Amino acid sequence: MRRYFPFLIVFLVFSINLSAQEYKTVRVKAGTRVQEYFPISERYLYREFIPGQVVFKNGKSSDLTLNYNILFGEIEFIQSADTLYISKKKDIRFVVARDTFFYDNGYIAVISEGQLKVGLKEYVKIKEILKEGAFGTTNRVSSVDTYNSMSANGISYDLIPNADIEVQRTLEYYISNPSGGFIQFNKKNVIQLFPERADEIKAYIKSNKVDFDSRDDLLRFADYLGSL
Repeated sequence: MRRYFPFLIVFLVFSINLSAQEYKTVRVKAGTRVQEYFPISERYLYREFIPGQVVFKNGKSSDLTLNYNILFGEIEFIQSADTLYISKKKDIRFVVARDTFFYDNGYIAVISEGQLKVGLKEYVKIKEILKEGAFGTTNRVSSVDTYNSMSANGISYDLIPNADIEVQRTLEYYISNPSGGFIQFNKKNVIQLFPERADEIKAYIKSNKVDFDSRDDLLRFADYLGSL
C-alpha cells in the first residue's frame, strides 16, 4: 500500500533556462496517468531499494531502505509495506546511498567531490501541452503556466492531464556555491562566482569549447575553477 504524507505530492519541477541532455519526449494522452508511460525500470535510479541514511541539519539521522524516483524527483523509502517520501526536505543535510544527495529545490546527486562539488539533478518535466486545433490539427502550448493554472498545487503525484502533454527526462548540472547550496552550472553563474577572474574563465570556455550539457566537460571545468 502506498501512503502520501503532507508536502509529498508535488513531483514535476518547472523551471526556465535549463541545461539538459536530450532524451526522447514521451506523449501522455489526456485522461491517462503519466506513470503508465514509464516502466518501473525507468522510474528509479537504482535497480532496487538499497540501504541508505538520511542526515538532518539538527545532527539526527535515520537508516532507511531507499531509492531515487526519477519520474517524481523524490527520495523514496520503504517502511513496513508502504513506500513513502521524505516530507521535511528543508531539514535534510544530505542523503547517502550509492550517491550523496543534497536537497536544493530538488535532489542533487554529487558526481564530483573536488574543491567545488558538481551535482546532477535528474527528473521528468513537462515540455509542452498539446491542444486540439481545427480540422484535427494539434496546437503546441509551450508555456507550462497555461497547464499549471489548472491545478491549485501544481502538478500532483497521480497526474492525469486533461490535455495531451509531452514530458521528457531531464538532466541539469549544478556547481556548489562557496556561500552555500548549489547553482546551475552555466557560464553566467560561473562568472558571477568569480567576477575577478571573468576574463580567464571566458578564455578557458572558448579555448576548450565547453559544452554545458557535457558531464565530462563540466567535471574538467570544475577542476579548473577549483584551482583558481
